Amino acid sequence: MSDSFLVHVAATEQISPNLRRVTLTGDSLRTWESTGQPDEFVHVHIPDAAPAPGWEDDHDIARHYTIRRWNPDVPSIEIDVVTHGHGRGATWARNAQQGDAVAISDAHGYYKAPDGSTRRLLLADATGLPAVARILEEASPEEQFDVIVELINADDAIALPSPATVEVEWKVSGNGRGPSALLSCMERLPVPDDDTYVWLACESAHSRKARGFVRREWTRHHSFYRIVGYWHVDAEEQMRKWNALTPEQQARYMEIWDESRPDEINWLELEPYLQELGL
Repeated sequence: MSDSFLVHVAATEQISPNLRRVTLTGDSLRTWESTGQPDEFVHVHIPDAAPAPGWEDDHDIARHYTIRRWNPDVPSIEIDVVTHGHGRGATWARNAQQGDAVAISDAHGYYKAPDGSTRRLLLADATGLPAVARILEEASPEEQFDVIVELINADDAIALPSPATVEVEWKVSGNGRGPSALLSCMERLPVPDDDTYVWLACESAHSRKARGFVRREWTRHHSFYRIVGYWHVDAEEQMRKWNALTPEQQARYMEIWDESRPDEINWLELEPYLQELGL
């Protein structure tokens, strides 16, 4: 289990109608370590009004968020939270006040473009926008990016400064308010060159459809794409289905997901098993 680091809210800022920045700081961050991956994230443990002892280690009250910026000299981290809806995380971000305590986990990340490649294709919904912003901000001048982001509202488009060459297309779609346009955007794109690294982050069911498309139509080595489901539009139903599985079925799932091999290799075996289970 990840270590927990107690921190407190230092500041908040509404950076678009549906995206709120929360800055966290605390002495514990002096021992917290960044992965260096631009889409790295932490689990933020959000206490109840009267938290029980040990709440900072309770994964049932945690939500994961991309670290938009890590400032080791302060130390502080900035996370940008999508605030539409009434979930635990969105409610916390809307109401967060200076001094409020939360806990964060160790950092983990997914983005890992192969050495020697410079072409990138990034696709994301609103929850993936903070990672897109940091990926572009930390890119090198030699890199070339095509970016497609679907927003909740056109006013949620933010500046995406980068030393790299960047082309951005904004869409207003998906995000739990309607059908996602990401897959249809992928279908109309020319097949990316073999050395283009494809990174996609969005709702889980849409991410699985996108993964299937990449494997069928954009055949490439697993190191040249990473597709991540950031959230579930029907999280409660998915949890109900999971809890209804037998212990043997749950154990088989855990057996398939082998931390010693790349995630996209795990998905080659996991996807058909999930379909077999009706998940």
